[in-house]
Amino acid sequence: MKKQVAKILYVWLIRFYSFFLKPLKVKKKLVYLMSFPKNENGLLGTFIEQNPTIEVTLFYEKSCECEAAQFKKIGVTAYPIKKSLGFIKKAVPLFMQARVILCDNYFPILAGLSLQKETTVIQIWHANGAIKRFGLEDPATKARSSFDIKRFEQVYQQIDEYIVGSKMMGQVFQNSYNAVEESIVPIGYPRSDIYFEKNRIRQKREYFYKKFPELRGRKIILYAPTYREDKLGVYPLDIKHLYEELGNEYVLIMKKHPHIITPLVENHYESFFYDNVHDFSIEDLLVVTDCLITDYSSVPFEFTLLDNAKKIIFYCYDQDAYNQRTGIQRNFKEWAPGEIVSSMDGVIAAIKKENKIDFNQFNEKWNTYNDGHSKERVIKHIQKKYDYLLS
Repeated sequence: MKKQVAKILYVWLIRFYSFFLKPLKVKKKLVYLMSFPKNENGLLGTFIEQNPTIEVTLFYEKSCECEAAQFKKIGVTAYPIKKSLGFIKKAVPLFMQARVILCDNYFPILAGLSLQKETTVIQIWHANGAIKRFGLEDPATKARSSFDIKRFEQVYQQIDEYIVGSKMMGQVFQNSYNAVEESIVPIGYPRSDIYFEKNRIRQKREYFYKKFPELRGRKIILYAPTYREDKLGVYPLDIKHLYEELGNEYVLIMKKHPHIITPLVENHYESFFYDNVHDFSIEDLLVVTDCLITDYSSVPFEFTLLDNAKKIIFYCYDQDAYNQRTGIQRNFKEWAPGEIVSSMDGVIAAIKKENKIDFNQFNEKWNTYNDGHSKERVIKHIQKKYDYLLS
């Protein structure tokens, strides 16, 4: 009950203060709400470089401290997001003067803001596609109080535009956030550009094989499971069985969340199973991967853009329970770009099949506008919002 009251007060305090600041004029300002590191793929830096007269402010979650430090070095004002009176006093005037507010996630502060009519809130999101349900489609949301749902909807209603790489992802936002069709802007997902940068891909591959020279010429399986908050982070991965069936031809890399407990691996499997890849991002590992094993992650939507991508296997050992608890996008089985299996035997059988999956049909649906020039188009789209202020 105390938490509910605190949330009510938080929203109303922001609403009152922003209404009080209505006389402020919209200026050549941009506010970026950041919660996912590396998600913008240089979008903000390039925008600043091309538009030096536009004042940029970054509000960031703890996970983005490194990015914030880099932006501070080039003169960007950056503040950590906090639920405090001091933060509200500092942040709300900047929101009220911003022509554009960019965000990459759900941010509660948006619920209370009484924004200027000239302000445009643009959602660039943190994933290129979605298998998991979220927003109003999340089963957990439906179990929340009517006040909570109303508060969520107040955040969704503040978003004017959704930058997406496909109409399929646009439909996800229409279902999840009650977005109207006119708010969907299908011009590409900025982060997807990195999968078209040939020099970058070559450099990342060389760096990987310099670190693991013994893996040159080996077929690489990458296991990248979704983190489940309701579990201790132990996944049903039978290393021994995988090694016995695939060890002569493949190696297995596991990119895990820090909270995931890796199965104990006997010494003689060390040349087959690698989980010491903390220095490599998931994007770095995808460029050396032949076969991706995942479950409900959005990683496949990016992997299919790479020419080294041969196969995706969805190891959904808890599909029914996960669908009830978190929710899976409708028709997932129809458009999934790979086999959906529920056991280790199923995983092994799918890997052994001598077939390379053609991802063209999937990419036409989910990567329609991701062509390596998404960032460029998004920047131009944002710049147009300032035309009347710059004239």
